[in-house]
Amino acid sequence: MSVFYVLPPRPVLGDCLARLLRLYVPGATISPDSCAEMVAALVSESPEGDELYVVHREDLPENEDVSGSLREGFGAETGDQIVEVSISLKPDEPQVNIWTLAAA
Repeated sequence: MSVFYVLPPRPVLGDCLARLLRLYVPGATISPDSCAEMVAALVSESPEGDELYVVHREDLPENEDVSGSLREGFGAETGDQIVEVSISLKPDEPQVNIWTLAAA
């Protein structure tokens, strides 16, 4: 089984994480681009047995259904888990929707 993390666009995610990290390391230069890349690196290094993938919203067609886009563009299959994350009004409380990809 594969797990697909559908995350906010890189600039949005990176900016959100950079703002949070700057609270913990005041004065340090923290790049939003580096933060977005860090998430992908952390996911890819996960010791779990599942195949884990990070897909950012800007990598998906705007007006297409997420399921179809993941199948066609990223090789998602029936039974794969999808973890959709959206930034909310409170950056430390993202909206998370987890579901299993149904048969096409």
